[in-house]
Amino acid sequence: MNIPQNLPITPLQSKAARYQLGLTQANVIQESSLPGHKLKGFETGRLIPDMKFLEGLANFYQAKGIELSDLTEGEGLTPVNAAAVKPMSDKLQSVSGMAFRIAVPFDQVDTLLERMEANDERIDEILAQPAKAGFLSDYDESTEALQRELFGLMSANYLLFRALQGRSLTARTVKTGDKRIQLDLLNAWMSTAELTSLLDSASTPTADASDDEGDEE
Repeated sequence: MNIPQNLPITPLQSKAARYQLGLTQANVIQESSLPGHKLKGFETGRLIPDMKFLEGLANFYQAKGIELSDLTEGEGLTPVNAAAVKPMSDKLQSVSGMAFRIAVPFDQVDTLLERMEANDERIDEILAQPAKAGFLSDYDESTEALQRELFGLMSANYLLFRALQGRSLTARTVKTGDKRIQLDLLNAWMSTAELTSLLDSASTPTADASDDEGDEE
């Protein structure tokens, strides 16, 4: 991928604009309708989004009267134009990190990541809910329902993450005759959770999965 030298907005400018306007990332995401995972990844330096997103983000701040070229990052932080190249520097700092191969088409990556982001937001909401005691049990029905939803969301994000890597954990074909197995229950839950179409369009069984299936006759 060719990265343009001059982007419409830099990560530091985005953070500086938010500080000046008194906005959180959540505020910007809500008001601009831009994908949340792109803003978060961009500002932390983990992602260089597409030009359409960057232009939309720049236009959002400019519409609020922000002049991006004049911005500094905020109190106690470095000005956005202060990172000048040092010709005499003979050392580069090495940064190690974990990465994984994206094995789905780029037009599907955003769809999967946006669903994971939405799941994360719902998880945050559930974690803040009180755990209510039941009359004859440790917890009442509403608390247990939230727990089931919580574990479902966490499971969904794992399945989506593996789909990004091109591995489907639910596309296995196990010969069981008329007997129902746990895989059937999982696939039924995925249908009600509206995950089936997402995963079917993104994932294909890997060689490992095919090998495993041959052993389970």
